[in-house]
Amino acid sequence: RARDRCGDPQAATYRNMQLHRQPASLGAVHLRGGAAPALPRPQRERLSVTAPSLSPWAVADQTAGQGAGQGCVSRRSGACTGRASSGRRAAAAAAATVATARRGVVCATAAAEASSSTASASGLYAGKKAVVVGAGPAGSTAAMYLAREGFEVDVYEKRAEPAKEGGVDNGRAYIIILIPRGKAALEELGVELPTDPHFLTLGSVRHPPSGKVSVTKEAGNVTWSRSDLAQFLINEARSRYPRQIRFHFGMSVEMIDLVYKQAYMVPASDEGSRQSRTAIAYDLLVGADGAASQMRAELESADKDFKVDISDSGREYKVYLNLPGDIEPEEFRGKDGSTLHLWTATNDPFMSFTAHRNPDDTYSGTFSMRTGDHANVRSPSHYEHLLTTRFAGIPPAWVPAIAEQVWTRQPSSAGKRVRCSRLSAPSVVLLGDAAHAVTPVFGQGANSSLESAKVLGHALRAAAGDLKAVPNTYDEMRRADAHGLYEIDRKAFSFFSRKGPLDPDFLQLLSHVVLGTVLSKLVPFLYGDKPKLLQLGTAPYGEILAAVQRDAAAAACIAATVIGVVVFKLGSWLLPKATVALRSAMGAA
Repeated sequence: RARDRCGDPQAATYRNMQLHRQPASLGAVHLRGGAAPALPRPQRERLSVTAPSLSPWAVADQTAGQGAGQGCVSRRSGACTGRASSGRRAAAAAAATVATARRGVVCATAAAEASSSTASASGLYAGKKAVVVGAGPAGSTAAMYLAREGFEVDVYEKRAEPAKEGGVDNGRAYIIILIPRGKAALEELGVELPTDPHFLTLGSVRHPPSGKVSVTKEAGNVTWSRSDLAQFLINEARSRYPRQIRFHFGMSVEMIDLVYKQAYMVPASDEGSRQSRTAIAYDLLVGADGAASQMRAELESADKDFKVDISDSGREYKVYLNLPGDIEPEEFRGKDGSTLHLWTATNDPFMSFTAHRNPDDTYSGTFSMRTGDHANVRSPSHYEHLLTTRFAGIPPAWVPAIAEQVWTRQPSSAGKRVRCSRLSAPSVVLLGDAAHAVTPVFGQGANSSLESAKVLGHALRAAAGDLKAVPNTYDEMRRADAHGLYEIDRKAFSFFSRKGPLDPDFLQLLSHVVLGTVLSKLVPFLYGDKPKLLQLGTAPYGEILAAVQRDAAAAACIAATVIGVVVFKLGSWLLPKATVALRSAMGAA
């Protein structure tokens, strides 16, 4: 397609293309003419491109044609002029002229839209089209970074909008705590996080099997349910970039064509149906569709050099909701704010129980078990037995209600660990769980996803308008940290697997924390104020992994030196005695 300026600097012209409105749907247009490439694969049927939110040029066509039954916009003497059916006011924001119906080129002004928008469509990539697959926190944040640089952005999401009926899956509900890493990605966009006390994190409370409660205070973090965070960011994207960002819910990606840069979408209810397939052209395609990413699978099938490692957390969880009570320790009692309680089970590192305080002072949470163990529970009373015998301190009044709720729900995976050999392909990038999913052990999933959206924004600026350079630039800026996060999360699994004190991953993490704590006290000017693993809120993941490996190697050298000294001292003490004994034996002989 060719875009041209037409009078108003915001206007756009399509050449070698004719737009035909269908009577049943002004949102559907068919592309004809020599500019359209031949369709690849079996999709050589007539191409239908659907845009639920009409673009400025489609709005102009609709405004001019509603009364006359047909409409197009032509360019005369370098300026856009408008004509509408009698009785209809000409829209100053979309000045339109009805011209020939055979050879149409479209030119629509957007001055009124631009004046009402809170964000400008100008930028290094003005006029370029980005398609984002996935409207979770990562997808919506990426959409805002793209729009900031001038992209027109369409976001497609398989599920319903969270705020709509059926948009929230309570069986998978869990909380997200935004730490400085995730908050920084939103603050760079100017997104103001809620300051209501109920969103602010007070801290966490641990309930070990011994019953001895420990409290960790936190300040500045923000707690959300996943659905609330997703809807908040959708709303922010809409309000900040109303001209540039459009959301399409209930739409799933079926396949992508990397050659012709088209993504084929189908209604989520009609997956696999070619009749309902819609081809969406893009200049940049962003995969943010979660750990089970269809986008990632498409790249994997299209490129034999694109490799993906996926491992499961080994845990499944069920959710319970809205139980009344007050389980706060003295440190948090009477204070507004969010708290997270964590129970560990007796003799089973995979079993855990959580409770977080809701804004209405009720509690919701999860009951996690080793994968497959939920299927072995035969009744609510069995759950009651587990809750009362394996955990210390769960309120007795909660136990029957929790057992009834979790008994009726299906278990969900507690997370997968994903590592991609690279995070890009031509005109395509992956971010969030689609690129680097992790388990909840360190609470980095959503925070790392938002950070990846920020890195994409930085890559767009580093590429300085060179769209072809964006994917590789993003990959170079993010891959090391994504792989570092994968390794850190994988090593943390040793705490659950409990292979023993000689497990290499366990020893590496332990050595880093112990040696790092000592060095941070002895030589803070050289080492820093604390080990990198304890700086997960801000430190780059690649640096954290390098510090873990460095300190583990240093600890191994120290241990080897100590062992060598001990052996030498022991040998120095034993050698004279052995020599005397040997001489005595020889003399006796």
